[in-house]
Amino acid sequence: MSGVGRYVKFTAQPGRGEELAKLLLRAADSVRDTPGCDLYMVNRSAADPDQIWVTELWLDQHSLDASLERLGTEDGKAQIAEVTALLARSPERIDLQPLGGVGYLAGGTGYTLLNLEDAEDMAPRFGYGHLLEARFPTRGLGASRTGVSHQRLRPGVRQGFGHRHRHAEEVFVVLAGSGKVKIDDDVKDVRARDAIRIAPGSARAFEAGPDGLEFLVFGPHHTGDAVLEADFWPVEAT
Repeated sequence: MSGVGRYVKFTAQPGRGEELAKLLLRAADSVRDTPGCDLYMVNRSAADPDQIWVTELWLDQHSLDASLERLGTEDGKAQIAEVTALLARSPERIDLQPLGGVGYLAGGTGYTLLNLEDAEDMAPRFGYGHLLEARFPTRGLGASRTGVSHQRLRPGVRQGFGHRHRHAEEVFVVLAGSGKVKIDDDVKDVRARDAIRIAPGSARAFEAGPDGLEFLVFGPHHTGDAVLEADFWPVEAT
């Protein structure tokens, strides 16, 4: 759970908001893998393109302080100088104490144990029971931020459509069998213990080999995030 946060408002000199936004996005990228950084988001004011807000959430004050230490390096000082040169006035900062809300993962302890076979196979509900099994144990696990699905394609079966996401990056882990995955225009062979990361905007679909294909899917849970792609497989992708 995030323990500390802050908003920082940057006001660029007239007409220089785009330059400022690019620098702040570069700063955001530099903390991408920083321990304890839960969120570092850059937003532009819809009313004034020269006003840029940075929203930060950190695990604790120690993590935030450690990230600020790099500003004392030569690279950090140069980055500060670039930003300062574009500002119309000093940044305004509001320190925050995160409390909770939609999309906010509260801390705590506990766990849920669920056998995947105990989750309902949803494929028969939609007329696909003869082709595959599809289980979605997210609700049964009580997971609020992580989506999980378990799918088994019968031998030779190809998923009839592709799908992409607006926001959710997914990781597919092949448990058993073999087959193919089509990601946008690329088709790759897959086998047991392969892991495939797919970015949100890339469409994907699987085809089972002669021994079938079983895989798990993990990613952030966003209701209604998927976009279906009909006629996804070209005839030659067999």
